[in-house]
Amino acid sequence: MLKPKVGFVMLCHPCEEGREEAPSLFQKAILELKKLDLDVVVAEQIVEDEKSAHRAVERFKREDVDVICLVEGTWSSDYLALDILEEVNVPLITWGLPGIRKGSLCGVQQLDCVLTELKKPYKFIYGDVEEREPYEKIERYAKAASLKRILRKARLGLIGYRIKGMTEVTFDELELKSLLGPRIVHFGLGELKDEMGKVRYEEAKRIWEEIKRKVGKVNAEEKEGINSIRAYLVLRKWIEKEGLSGLAVECYPDFMGQVCLAYSLLGEEGIPGSCEGDVNSLVAMIILQSLTETPVHNTDLLVVYPEDNCVVFSHCGSGAFSLAEEKGKINLSPVRLVNKGVCVLFPAKPGKVTLVNLVGRKDTYRMCIVEGEAVRTEMIFAGNPTRVKLSIPVNEFLEIIAENGFGHHWMIGYGNVKEELEDFCKLVGLRYISI
Repeated sequence: MLKPKVGFVMLCHPCEEGREEAPSLFQKAILELKKLDLDVVVAEQIVEDEKSAHRAVERFKREDVDVICLVEGTWSSDYLALDILEEVNVPLITWGLPGIRKGSLCGVQQLDCVLTELKKPYKFIYGDVEEREPYEKIERYAKAASLKRILRKARLGLIGYRIKGMTEVTFDELELKSLLGPRIVHFGLGELKDEMGKVRYEEAKRIWEEIKRKVGKVNAEEKEGINSIRAYLVLRKWIEKEGLSGLAVECYPDFMGQVCLAYSLLGEEGIPGSCEGDVNSLVAMIILQSLTETPVHNTDLLVVYPEDNCVVFSHCGSGAFSLAEEKGKINLSPVRLVNKGVCVLFPAKPGKVTLVNLVGRKDTYRMCIVEGEAVRTEMIFAGNPTRVKLSIPVNEFLEIIAENGFGHHWMIGYGNVKEELEDFCKLVGLRYISI
């Protein structure tokens, strides 16, 4: 669960108008912030000089905050904020308050100018402490900042390599580490197969029987179900041993259907898995799952319907059970094309969604961010068909994809996290297109 640590501090100048009401405003803001899904670390006092700035620094360092929210109670000396950032080098939220005489907005403009010159990341917000909008922006930006820190420590498992004939999913391991942070832990496909063979039949059988009781229909063969559970148990063991945040497996064509059910079960446990050895898409899944706090669809863009401005996305079928419209519509079946293994088939549930496409390498990394709404659909493709209604004409959408060279893998998360994604891209220096 993404719960950012936010350092909260107010700056004032003892000579400015509005200083007398600053403590009251500070306390009101603290109460509102603590209603959010944040871990709020409050400075012990309003900062007016170097001594009080140092005390705030010590507290923020001790608590290891992800971001600092700095509200200007009045106009204040900009070097106090710089002193804090010198010791606690995290992104800053600069908050200007209304009031013609207190000079808060002037102070924030002054500070933002200095931060820009020093290339320090920041987010400007404006509004009264009793308004809702400033707090919503603080929460979104704090999540983006926290996500940046989490990714820098993430480890991703790559089993096998990219798919033959799919040059698009090639990734630059060093650039990925440099730009976004995750490092790769490599495993061989042969290693996975060997470990699957060591899993006790009785253990896999027991879990397989439990899984069958949770779905509406089972068309897969018993031996394929047992094999899929063996893959799940091995992958889960590797995840725990290596501290992995996600997995990418070279599945197509020889290993098709072998890890789809495992991905579905792991997704429900908070560990996303991408298909066809696509590490960039795995990173996109982790980003989306962290922000939405729900499992994420791993899909291809398959067809557009201009008549109702919809696009259908799907893949072989590895979605978490909670993404299904109805439990009774979940069908465990062999994978299409090769008729083996176990896939988790169901039409996706409706709701607001955010789509992400992440591709590129050194100097070309780019993200496409799209907000839309998943609407009801039938099983028009053997996978997890997700029908998304867009806010722009579908043909215009296709043109944007083509002009910017985005790939064919699309990750879909439930909820609107477009602004968080935009803030994240700005924080890490990632080029993006937002629709």
